[in-house]
Amino acid sequence: MGENPQEILGEGVTQKLSNNQYEKRKQAGQEIEDKVKHALARSGGGITQVKAILDCLKRHYIEHSDADHRKGGLIGLASAAIGLDSEIDKLLDLLIIPILDKFKDDNARVRYYACEALYNTSKVAEAAVLVYFNEIFDGLCSLYADTDAGVFEVVPILDRLMKDIVSQNPYKLSVPLEDFMPLLAKKMAYRNPRTRQLLCSWIHFLLKTPEVHMLRHIPRYLEGLFNMLSDQCRDVGKDAYMCLDELLKAVKESRHSVAKQIVSETAGILVKCCHSQDKRSRLLAL
Repeated sequence: MGENPQEILGEGVTQKLSNNQYEKRKQAGQEIEDKVKHALARSGGGITQVKAILDCLKRHYIEHSDADHRKGGLIGLASAAIGLDSEIDKLLDLLIIPILDKFKDDNARVRYYACEALYNTSKVAEAAVLVYFNEIFDGLCSLYADTDAGVFEVVPILDRLMKDIVSQNPYKLSVPLEDFMPLLAKKMAYRNPRTRQLLCSWIHFLLKTPEVHMLRHIPRYLEGLFNMLSDQCRDVGKDAYMCLDELLKAVKESRHSVAKQIVSETAGILVKCCHSQDKRSRLLAL
């Protein structure tokens, strides 16, 4: 198959996919979805053709200097994901990585479309997307701190979907969680209140998901929660308190040997928090 986008996607698709009108790009996306479905329906070579489509979208649209091309490329990737359906696992890397890269795009509308594209792709991939949990979570943190109102409006929808996928497939998160804890600890040092609220929401959510075993990693995030209690944003302090309350409940409900181990591992952190300048942190640590 040739390198020319028109040979891979078709002349009509290439013209509409980079159009500055959303409806034109949407039409092109539908045609890409149909093209992917037809490729998979043929016997032999279907995945190879779809791979060529994804590569074309990445090189000629996602990496293009023009924002409308990048928007079209993101719509194209999401459409291809829908077309792949149950076959998406075979090419997930070619979808997720380019989409996540556009979370950092200079253009706010491109970031918006990247969030939307990841939502649509994750809807299809379901549990398979958890392999990229850390990268997705890192992207969520960035978008929650985004100053663009449109981006901030759409990112909570993606956040809820990720929580739904984790709740339905908690055991799939066990391996990525080992790498997630250092990332979580790093993000807790960020001062952006929206990002901090996101972190608290995930800690609270994971604490209520026993299969994930968040108690094993308490030393990684305990001090960060105490530091958030004194945040100038009241909502952050409230969320941190709720996390600590849920954490205490979980410790009390755990086996004696587990609780004893947790006390041993966190005693130094709690003593340090007892000397905090924030009165609320001192009292709660005691």
